[in-house]
Amino acid sequence: MNVLLGVSGLIFVSAVTPGPNNIAVLRIAGEQGLKATAAAILAVVLGSLALLIVTQAGLDFVAARHEWLRGAITVGGVGYLLYIGASTIYRSVGTTEGTLAPARKPLSGAWSLFAFQFANPKAWVLILTAAAAARRSGRSPSDVLITLVALLTVIPITCLMGWALLGRALMRCVQDARRQAWLARAMGMLLIASAASLIGS
Repeated sequence: MNVLLGVSGLIFVSAVTPGPNNIAVLRIAGEQGLKATAAAILAVVLGSLALLIVTQAGLDFVAARHEWLRGAITVGGVGYLLYIGASTIYRSVGTTEGTLAPARKPLSGAWSLFAFQFANPKAWVLILTAAAAARRSGRSPSDVLITLVALLTVIPITCLMGWALLGRALMRCVQDARRQAWLARAMGMLLIASAASLIGS
């Protein structure tokens, strides 16, 4: 039981602290609303679960042996964050009246977030650490997998919804179009900073 509590705490801390997923959800919620954000949150969770499955199938050992594969994964994640960060800033530039330029469709953004989990070092560390800790609980491999799936679904959804509500609250507090544009630029810069942190990691 203590091991599972520790794993739950690890997942919570990882999900609630600022990172690429949180900032992306914050941006989408601020620009497109909570309905659009639901697809993004689902994509993050499903991407994490898919990452859990492939790491349990041995992809982590393949990535550890082939440095070029790790580099390709990192480049893909950095490129995605740079793209959405730069596009957020670009759409806010020149906004003096009205609203921001239309963002990408939620579904396309959701697919990108799903794929991004495989390029997110924070997600890799979380999945590998949580899986290793859960195995020490003495449960069967199937029980460990079911437990991790449940924890990696419920906890991140709850935390990401909190970030989504924060994004909506920030945008509602800033009613002026120019201030909304500056807020969007700040979100874009945060995403670019997240890309820089991936390079550093």
